[in-house]
Amino acid sequence: MPGMTAGHAADRASLPGGPDRLPQMASDLPPLRTADVDGPVVYREWDGPPGTTFVLLHGLGGSHLNWVEAAPGLAGLGRVLAPDLPGFGRSPRGARGTRLMDSRAALSGFLDAVDAGPVIVAGNSMGGAIGFLEAAVEPSRVRGLVATSSVFPWARGGRPHPLVLGTFALYDSRWLGERIVASRRRAVDPETVVAFSLRLLTVDPGRIPRDVVRLQVELLRQTRDDPDLPRSFVEAARSIIRYVRDPAVGRRAMDAVRSPVLVIHGRQDRFVPAAFAEAALAQHPGWRGRILPAVGHVPHMEAPARWLAEVAEWHAAAIR
Repeated sequence: MPGMTAGHAADRASLPGGPDRLPQMASDLPPLRTADVDGPVVYREWDGPPGTTFVLLHGLGGSHLNWVEAAPGLAGLGRVLAPDLPGFGRSPRGARGTRLMDSRAALSGFLDAVDAGPVIVAGNSMGGAIGFLEAAVEPSRVRGLVATSSVFPWARGGRPHPLVLGTFALYDSRWLGERIVASRRRAVDPETVVAFSLRLLTVDPGRIPRDVVRLQVELLRQTRDDPDLPRSFVEAARSIIRYVRDPAVGRRAMDAVRSPVLVIHGRQDRFVPAAFAEAALAQHPGWRGRILPAVGHVPHMEAPARWLAEVAEWHAAAIR
């Protein structure tokens, strides 16, 4: 496929900690900040060279903590902002919606609130779809897009894991979705929830450092009683279902993107099969694609050094 190779740039770089790991401690984090975007949006910021700003968008049910390993290294290229989208992490839902277009509008408001100017959006899963929508709707805001195991329209040659299909079918149920999410948050301890999620999201959960796991568990414990979170989660999940059920919607958004695009995808992604990313790349030969072997749905967490090496190489070649 044009422009596509397996991603081994980090192996060549001989980074400390092995080819997939980074030397930074995820617990050494900059302070939490808050921007007003029709309500609080909580985020962290890593300082970097002027002239480039990256905005990192998490996936469904995630938070800025999903980026804490990759963000410090990315700050070598520019300023890095990692928000919790409204209704997720520490950003309360308030009166805001969590459908894809709601989150796109929240992203736009966040960029205004932090005076970001044109940015490079790196989005994982749901965050990738939001990035495509932002680049299509407000192209002057997006200098580049790093779609990291992004949601893509369904295509031949792949099918999500049966457990993923069954779970999303329950989320789409009018009566069961919110009840299932709420009861799970109450009944299952945070350690179990995080462990199960990582088994599904990664090829090898052991690749995720203990301090990152601890941060995820602490956040879940601190937010588990928020009554708005189940509604926010299910509303976003249903929006994603509608997005992938109608391939024309995603294709229109992707076709409208004029900025450089880097697609990084895990070969063993159980949520969004690599075939979906390959189909999108085949339809957009100007994009750059990297399918990482032995990696799942969160390449920036499971193989952050490889993810960073691919982004740095693309940034040097494609961003002006």
